[in-house]
Amino acid sequence: MVIRPSHVQLHHTSQLGRRHFFRYLAGGATAALALGQLRPAESLEPTLEELCSASPLNSRCQNYLPGVQAKDEQGQLIQANQLLSTPQSGNRIAVKGLADPAIVYLVITSPPQIAEYAISSVCTHLGCTVAWKADQKQFVCPCHGSRYDDQGRVVQGPARRSLGLVTVVVKQNQVRLVARPPAFDPRSKTLGFPR
Repeated sequence: MVIRPSHVQLHHTSQLGRRHFFRYLAGGATAALALGQLRPAESLEPTLEELCSASPLNSRCQNYLPGVQAKDEQGQLIQANQLLSTPQSGNRIAVKGLADPAIVYLVITSPPQIAEYAISSVCTHLGCTVAWKADQKQFVCPCHGSRYDDQGRVVQGPARRSLGLVTVVVKQNQVRLVARPPAFDPRSKTLGFPR
């Protein structure tokens, strides 16, 4: 003999199911709101670094100095006017300031000014430190003999990729190094940094 629940019992059971569902729904929403109040919301506003990188002419960026100030090989801060007082166009000047790469080469252009990019000293073959050879107008890797032209492009292997670039900002007589590729890669003459 099969006992079947009556229509009234089924209706009562479905009412309880709906009631429990709405209780869980209301409790979950309340808990979510409470947790949202306990944990501070992350700001959706970009950092000053992000803002000034994207919109350098923004009025909030007028006195903003990005990155870190460049230092000479003895650790002294570099001032732009002193650096440009005796340079020759085409010079590559080794500076410090970033953790990685530890040394980058500033590029002096004609008329004398500091380019908006610096060339990394890290060989793209196995990571040795390249040196600028002014008499050869090349960067030379002492480890395996890779050679790069004055823009950091490979002219002799075993390296296959160009030296990296970092952004340089000259502002308020300071030379600032920013650990990211420049918006304009002078080697490709296009916007963006090729990978």
